[in-house]
Amino acid sequence: MSLLSIQRKTSFVLAISVALANTPPCWAATPKKNAKATSTSAAPAPVAAAPAPVAATPASPAGPKSLSDTLTGDAKADYEAGKLLYGDGDYAGARVKLFAAYDLSHDPRLLWNVAACEKGQRHYAKVATLVQLYLKTGGDLLTDDDRKEAQDLLNAIEAFTVGLSITVSEPDAQIFVDGTSVGASPLPGAVTVDIGTRQIEVQKPGFLKFSKSLAVGGNKQAALDVKLEREVHEGELTVNAPPKATILIDSKPVGVGRFVGKLPSGGHTLHVDAPGFRAYQSEVVIQDHEKRGVDVVLEPNAAPGAAPAVPEEPTGALHGLELGLHTGYATQRNVLKSNGTQPRQNADVTSIIPIGIDIGYRLGRPTYLGFFGEYGTLDRSDTCGIVVHGPHPDFPGDGAVRYGFTSCSSLAGGLQLVFHLLPRTIVDPYFGFEVMGQTAFTQYRSFDPTNGHTNQGKDNNFELQTGMRLGIDTHPIPTLGAGIYTTLAASVGGSQPPNDGNACSSNSGNNGSDVGCPGAGLGSYFMFGLRVAYTFQ
Repeated sequence: MSLLSIQRKTSFVLAISVALANTPPCWAATPKKNAKATSTSAAPAPVAAAPAPVAATPASPAGPKSLSDTLTGDAKADYEAGKLLYGDGDYAGARVKLFAAYDLSHDPRLLWNVAACEKGQRHYAKVATLVQLYLKTGGDLLTDDDRKEAQDLLNAIEAFTVGLSITVSEPDAQIFVDGTSVGASPLPGAVTVDIGTRQIEVQKPGFLKFSKSLAVGGNKQAALDVKLEREVHEGELTVNAPPKATILIDSKPVGVGRFVGKLPSGGHTLHVDAPGFRAYQSEVVIQDHEKRGVDVVLEPNAAPGAAPAVPEEPTGALHGLELGLHTGYATQRNVLKSNGTQPRQNADVTSIIPIGIDIGYRLGRPTYLGFFGEYGTLDRSDTCGIVVHGPHPDFPGDGAVRYGFTSCSSLAGGLQLVFHLLPRTIVDPYFGFEVMGQTAFTQYRSFDPTNGHTNQGKDNNFELQTGMRLGIDTHPIPTLGAGIYTTLAASVGGSQPPNDGNACSSNSGNNGSDVGCPGAGLGSYFMFGLRVAYTFQ
């Protein structure tokens, strides 16, 4: 009847059942025609390591002729070639030859052999489709036993397939599963697919291609709803011009001062005109789904004897309230004694992590004036920037009080003036000046080794800073800026070291009073940070 199951299709059912249980690389060798399991307790047929081609057994006088007897010409040649390829383990090549024989002869028994080749490649969903077609078109060529064995095979591979229902929002869309077409929407029913990850694609002219990787196998049924989106050949154009300027696109007025709208993809003529200024005209090309902005600055007409008109800033310029957020890492160093005349032997360095907000006004594209505030946490390991005796004695037997800080934080606020160098570009460097006041809030515990007393105290210190800021902003859109900056400032005030190297005579001790020594000491402040800002126009 066929390549393997002609002698008895029972071999295919038994072989695939064994294969599914043991996952070998190929089918079991085909037994003779009368080979069949006689009871459920019988041992399964052995699995051959490399099955050899099996010649078709002549059909019984009462049954249909075998494929070898009925096939002729190219169909028979392809069939014989398929037998050889299958016996050599080339299931993909055997499938091509056997299916070619089916195309020429339309003998449904060849579908059983093609299914065998698909099983060899572990394409269980294709096995199911071929066996169902085999049952549907087999007619008188199949006996009752043939049909039962085919149904047994479908039952055996059912656990390795899933019924996938694909619903598409548009009719007549071509649906592909793993690159193979399964029909056009709406599908008549669920598509049988192998368990695992399947690649689903849906295509229809005039709509964007849909593609998705879908994992199936957790349930016997799966569903996928596909919503196709229409192809839109257009983009968005934003034109910023002086407030009284008339904007024309393709000779049609579209706005005054500012225009934001959708345009078909392709080239368009932009014309901007205002009284007292030279007309502006250019060609603008819009790509699919592109968002493009154009800032137009008009040049004044030089009328004889008349003062030149002052060009107006485009309405898209950065005028208005600006809100910013920033953070970073800063260090603060005290470098002079409290009398401000002599360098300190060991300058105190304090690490600070500030988080701040600033609010100001863009006086124009280049200029920003604003206020800012910061909250910071100080590194206790650096004594919070407040000079005290510390935990280590200066000499053997030193009985001075030791101090340990339990919390350190700071609040700061100030004024800044910033000048942007390239405000109309995506990358915009800037520089500015700032004045800031900073107060440090610290809490500490003191220990007197002479009497064993422990006390708690606090020390709040204020200092004034003035310095310069340098930075670079990027503008993904005109109103949004993000970038890096650095601040270098000089500081005046704060807590300074005691003159005697131990403790201040009036402020130190173990009674919980302030331990720092205030004075007009000088220091430096350095910060590297990140800032994001938005301008409300």
